[in-house]
Amino acid sequence: MSTWRERLWEREGEPRGTVRTLAALLTPMEWAYGAGSAVRNWCYERGVFKSAVPPIPAVAIGNLTVGGTGKTPIAAWFAARLAASGRRPAIVMRGYGGDEGQVHRLLNPRVPVCIAPKRAAGIGRAATLGADVAVLDDAFQHRALRADAYVLLLAAEQWTERPRLLPRGPWREGLCAIERADLVVVTRKEAPSECAEHVAEAVAKAFPAVPLARAHIGLSSLVCYDSQRGLGEAVEPRGLRCQLAVAGVARPAAVWHQLDEQGVLCEQRLTLGDHHRYGQREISEIAATVGRGRLIATLKDAVKLGGRLPPEVLIYVPLQAVVWEAGGEAVEQLVNTRLAERRGRRGPRGEADRH
Repeated sequence: MSTWRERLWEREGEPRGTVRTLAALLTPMEWAYGAGSAVRNWCYERGVFKSAVPPIPAVAIGNLTVGGTGKTPIAAWFAARLAASGRRPAIVMRGYGGDEGQVHRLLNPRVPVCIAPKRAAGIGRAATLGADVAVLDDAFQHRALRADAYVLLLAAEQWTERPRLLPRGPWREGLCAIERADLVVVTRKEAPSECAEHVAEAVAKAFPAVPLARAHIGLSSLVCYDSQRGLGEAVEPRGLRCQLAVAGVARPAAVWHQLDEQGVLCEQRLTLGDHHRYGQREISEIAATVGRGRLIATLKDAVKLGGRLPPEVLIYVPLQAVVWEAGGEAVEQLVNTRLAERRGRRGPRGEADRH
């Protein structure tokens, strides 16, 4: 069943009753939010607000909406790609929700993860650990720090040419923010490739100077998870039966779609809010439901559940893989040129260094 936020933000039919009233009440707040965001960006672009230059090259991964675009797998992909090319990357993040840092450590065990309320401090910590490039997870709007490259993710499932800003809608900024990107990646999890192509064409038409790529973020395998040993062996997903599947992420529908697509059989499904914090009562209910059976949990949920469930509960995690469907050359160019060496310290696309 849809929540009021889903009906309000995702426009599942015309809002009625309470939802329509709430939309009217939130509209002035949306205008105020948009005005504040515009003033803030103007101040950074005019040099009124200063942006710090990090001690090592940095790539900022982010989006324009609240969750669900694939920031974590894309940031993990960039870290792995940089490491494979001989660089020494570090993931730098605020660590909101308490789970994302653990997720990155599992996805790239050899890449240090630096969590700090201020990303400048996190990058400084990464540099002292020997990192020569920082991957900033969820930092497109963090303009107090001047990254060397900005990668903006747009989810095909969330695309609209008339975005509604917070709190009326899920958008942090309007489409004009695309101009600041050095690379736009149109991602898709459950949307067909034709939908992603349509979004990419719309972006290319409106912002022809911004490089584009398209990526499918899909389920690659189901992997055993243990809170002590981490990720284990992969199992065949098709035909696997589990007593319960839980998803406390921004867009749980994508998780259910991918499990169904791979033929995983889930007797029950539990949909929760993003970064959900599990209470002891919920832990007990999950343990009672699963018994000695199988639990499928997203990696975000598994790191919070693993050490609190009885050992007889078998946890499986659906891992996601990033498959570049178009624009791979633009991605490689960003990795090999913008992050290879610092040729003058630049801010967002088109913004010269004023220091």
